[in-house]
Amino acid sequence: MELTISKRNFLRGLARTHGVADRKSSMPILSNILLTTEDTGTLRFAATDLYLGVAATAPAEIKKGGSIAVAARTLFDIVKNLPDGDVQWTVGPNHAAEIRSGKVRFRIPGMPGDDFPPLPAPREVEFSSIDVDVLADLITKTSYSMSTDDTRPHLAGALFEGEGRVVRMVTTDGHRLSKCEHKLREGASMVNFTMLVPNKGIAELKRLLEDAKADKPAKGEEAQPVTVGVATQGGNAFFRREGIQLSVKLADEQFPPYAKVIPQNQDKRVVCPRASLVESLRRISLVSSDKSGGVRLMLQEGSLRVVSENPDVGEGSEELDVDYAGDPLTIGFNAKYIQDVLASLSDDEVALELSGELDPGVIKPANDATLFVGVVMPMRI
Repeated sequence: MELTISKRNFLRGLARTHGVADRKSSMPILSNILLTTEDTGTLRFAATDLYLGVAATAPAEIKKGGSIAVAARTLFDIVKNLPDGDVQWTVGPNHAAEIRSGKVRFRIPGMPGDDFPPLPAPREVEFSSIDVDVLADLITKTSYSMSTDDTRPHLAGALFEGEGRVVRMVTTDGHRLSKCEHKLREGASMVNFTMLVPNKGIAELKRLLEDAKADKPAKGEEAQPVTVGVATQGGNAFFRREGIQLSVKLADEQFPPYAKVIPQNQDKRVVCPRASLVESLRRISLVSSDKSGGVRLMLQEGSLRVVSENPDVGEGSEELDVDYAGDPLTIGFNAKYIQDVLASLSDDEVALELSGELDPGVIKPANDATLFVGVVMPMRI
């Protein structure tokens, strides 16, 4: 195997893939990245932990084809620190790879490319094109309420649905739930899929989207929308854009019936400035219990008091002017749960919909309530 590739293209291919390699696996091959020549002008990078798989391509001048698996982190660190310019890559006897750039030379051991596990590949499946900004917004507004408990795989991920011209993402950890949906732009194809994507897959998809957004044209430039292709087949989800494909092994679990969790008939609606509520919760939660993080919201006509009392630390309260004309109500919440919802939104005003002191609270953008719903369970304080 012998080729020449620019440092920029080499580093970009490695940056897209090396993070998936599993350095802690009992299978040494999984800590490697697979380099394969696809033709005389393309180098393919691949990494997997058997649950996630990422493949990327980069242009290169191939003099002699072949494949080799080398330590992902080591190779990434080496290439990142090479001088700018072309890099010569040669694989000699015993699968040893030699890297040359100017007067810099490295030699690192490798493993046969044939030993590397194959990545899942979609066959004769139609990909749905979804705007990068839409996917990124779905993740931003829901990922914080995924469970981090891997022993509860039905909660440790995001339900991703495509239904006609609507895409939707829902997450819950049992204490809170977030649902966000978007209508696809005019001219977009109809979509039809349901997949439960584990949290590791969502994190890797987020990185793919950030990479895609970096390639978006500057404002004012005429260009087609940047999209990602989405498909599911054989228990895997596939996310694809030019030069890179992510495969994710889906959770074979039943996501909770989220529609039943979202309250529909709340009789108290409070509208307040989002930034003011964020700041108030941040301040007053400074004296909340480290264990519960609880604060009380005390509603009166035209006002909302945020209160925290902790015998070990002290107490604090702040009154906000709000749009509310209902009966008085006092209800407790974990302050962080509400802060997480508010941090994911960019709206100037939010609506907090309540019913009783033991009923879930619902948070929505005040003027666009159909696209996002955040549900937070109350707590006794």
